[in-house]
Amino acid sequence: MFYYCVSRDKENEKVYLVSDTQEDIDSHCKENDLEVLSLPRYVEPAMVAHHFIWVGKEKRPAILEISRPYKY
Repeated sequence: MFYYCVSRDKENEKVYLVSDTQEDIDSHCKENDLEVLSLPRYVEPAMVAHHFIWVGKEKRPAILEISRPYKY
């Protein structure tokens, strides 16, 4: 299960975050002085792959990576 967050930085730019725990998102927001705007329960996978920043402790899961063709 993934947790999502839409936050805002000091320049009023939206920052989209994803992690495998809510605690990772909370600590990232506190460390980087981000204001939490919403915590959506579901986000389209394509949106997550293209716009969301992984803030989990482990490596970003392959399911959230953008599929790119291999160049032979």
